Amino acid sequence: MEQRFLGEILHRRAGVPLDRLEALYAVQRDKGIDLVDLLVNGSILDEASVGKALAAEAELPYVDQVEPDRIVTALATRLPISFAKSHKVLVTNEDDFAVYVLVGDPFDTVALDEMRVLFGKSVEPTVAPAERIVDAINRVYERDAGGGELESDEGQVDEHEVAGGDILDSDDEAPVIRWVNSLFLQAMKERASDIHIEPEEKEVLVRYRIDGELYVARRAPRAFMNSIVSRIKIEAALNIAEKRLPQDGRIAKKIAGKGFDIRVSTIPTSRGYERIVMRLLNKSSVLLDLPDLGFSSRDYALMDSLIHKPDGIVLVTGPTGSGKTTTLYACLNRINQPNINILTAEDPVEYELAGIHQVHVNAKIGLTFASALRAFLRQDPDVVMVGEIRDKETVEIAINASLTGHLVLSTIHTNDAASAFTRMIDMGVEPFLLRSSVVGILAQRLVRMLCPHCKEAYEANPADLEELGITPERCAARARRRLNTSSRYYPRAATAQDPLENYPGHHITFFRPKGCDKCTQTGFMGRRGIYELLMMDDTVGPLVLKGSDAQTIKRSAMEAGMDSLRDDGARKVLAGLTSVEEVLVATQDDIDTEADRPASVRNVRV
Repeated sequence: MEQRFLGEILHRRAGVPLDRLEALYAVQRDKGIDLVDLLVNGSILDEASVGKALAAEAELPYVDQVEPDRIVTALATRLPISFAKSHKVLVTNEDDFAVYVLVGDPFDTVALDEMRVLFGKSVEPTVAPAERIVDAINRVYERDAGGGELESDEGQVDEHEVAGGDILDSDDEAPVIRWVNSLFLQAMKERASDIHIEPEEKEVLVRYRIDGELYVARRAPRAFMNSIVSRIKIEAALNIAEKRLPQDGRIAKKIAGKGFDIRVSTIPTSRGYERIVMRLLNKSSVLLDLPDLGFSSRDYALMDSLIHKPDGIVLVTGPTGSGKTTTLYACLNRINQPNINILTAEDPVEYELAGIHQVHVNAKIGLTFASALRAFLRQDPDVVMVGEIRDKETVEIAINASLTGHLVLSTIHTNDAASAFTRMIDMGVEPFLLRSSVVGILAQRLVRMLCPHCKEAYEANPADLEELGITPERCAARARRRLNTSSRYYPRAATAQDPLENYPGHHITFFRPKGCDKCTQTGFMGRRGIYELLMMDDTVGPLVLKGSDAQTIKRSAMEAGMDSLRDDGARKVLAGLTSVEEVLVATQDDIDTEADRPASVRNVRV
């Protein structure tokens, strides 16, 4: 369907603003991403709303759910699978006069005409969400090939075959090929970030990581582990004969029209089979902008000021999978202008950013973070992003770059913001260089967001409030800190009232997960960051010069106004976005500061 015609329908029937559509048309022209994908990825509409709008425009019936088990397999599979998937159509039933089909696009007259000729009857379409039709097609056609199970010698992989194109256009009959393709399709639909394929004693176990948690997705007979591994190795251009050593590779896939970059890692196990983990990076995703990351108004103003500085080092810290790369990309998007020269060194380049020159480091040929950064300084940069600070050489070049008039963005693996100083000092960096170059450190974690469709309200208990730091004393201490006009933690741009400055009193409503079909019974849908932003100021600077420990630096920063990870998590709990348990699991207990203690117990140390 022509994109502007579709946009006009969604404007009239679903209320999508015209100005938003014009912006999406531009993105669609530049990147070739389908308009519906842009709307869904940008949380403007969901697939169901698109389907309802199209059904209303075409004056056709609409169904929200598709039940593959009630579809006549022999009838549905009369359509070639490649045709069914490319046009997103599924035949469900027939009578003497008509065939009844589910369609994702009721204006696809070519598909309707071809089905009318094939079946020799009139076609009665019903509109359904396109993604649910594709899922049902996958399950119905798998059932036709043997219930989706791998149970014959036909599953052995042809080692000379290399897959290409969109997996939805594939009409391969080999069960292993279709089974592996269905793994990718299901992972995309369920928003999985990783796929684990693990050999067990009697079976192959597949688990998806969704919103940071692993879930069992499916199983297969263990006899087919070698075929599955060979298939994936062929696609990732790995050595299928080498089974004793770990290997790393990449697969470029199109899944339902969306481009994915899949990182593949294999390791040998004691059971004699290789274990595979694949990370899925959706290249079609719309990158988040800095305001979309979930910062408090104050921390957003501070972070925005840091990345607009002409020089200095801004670090983002946290464990693997905490969203550090997403934050750095959002920062680069924020400052990306034609008059600014931005260079990045990454391992790997996860998303390509227009107007920014990105380098994929490769240690095997000597292109390390340090060597790339050294070369960048001869390329007249204004801003440099280094994927990770791993050694003394890299951090020293980054410091020299910042001291010679460049803004440097990077990541480092520590548990909180203050620990980044002690980590770099342990690498052998002189404290006075850190004091002169580092301007801010952001620590972050990802917590799961409650499903808005089923979250359950309850009255908070005193223990939860105490653990989150929501007490009269700590709320009053935060309010007092705002009066400290010399503190860098209270910029004028942050004018919104902080919910943690006023104790909310009794009968506070929190929310907890429940579970529904929308969130696959988990109670959660998506993740968002919680943050701890430490600014280099006259409080922290002298402590860094003295080589103070991380706890001392953190305590002093909190007394000056810094919010901890748990503080920011508490805000999101009060806002009904996440649960108490999510925040407590993701954060450590905060260090008590003297100002936070009740007057009756100040100066008392346990």
